[in-house]
Amino acid sequence: MDLDTPCPPPSDLAWVAVLDTETTGLYPSRDRIIEIAVVLVTADRVTGRVVQEHGRYAALQDPGFPIPYSAFAVHGITDAMVKGQRIDAEAVRRLTSRAELLVAHNSGFDKGFVAQVLPEAPLLPWGCSCRGIPWRTAFQTPNAKLQDLATLLGVTRGTAHRAMGDVETTLALLAMEMPDLDCTALGHLLRKLKAT
Repeated sequence: MDLDTPCPPPSDLAWVAVLDTETTGLYPSRDRIIEIAVVLVTADRVTGRVVQEHGRYAALQDPGFPIPYSAFAVHGITDAMVKGQRIDAEAVRRLTSRAELLVAHNSGFDKGFVAQVLPEAPLLPWGCSCRGIPWRTAFQTPNAKLQDLATLLGVTRGTAHRAMGDVETTLALLAMEMPDLDCTALGHLLRKLKAT
């Protein structure tokens, strides 16, 4: 699909961008984004079942200073990997601007770092696949951590703590059928969006 050609979705489909970031730390006010991944999909507006993937983008970015060891210990991204790398803001914008919902597994964290690339990010409609879905009550999980959910629910996992790997894991979790709701986890987020 040519993302440069306007193509409004049929009313029965919702456009959703699932994204993840890796960073130098926990605070967007002082830490920096060093990796981003975005996958744009269309999903059935009622059930949340993904119909088609329309594009994906992943990139590293040099923060301009050495990556702290505490951050490296989580994601394994080295200074050599990011040296001279830059996230293409327009490539991210082409995917996110089509979406009526952006989803991240802990969107409160990712939103602040995405704003370093897209200043408009805080104003976009976000859904949280961690806190916005009743994993614990629906599946009796002890927590809603991404990798723990993937293990407990037996979904295919991408590479942990790398942006595209976490997006792939999130997409697999969003495809889970929610007990008693007649929709997927993504469908639950779309219903919440419609109710706002």
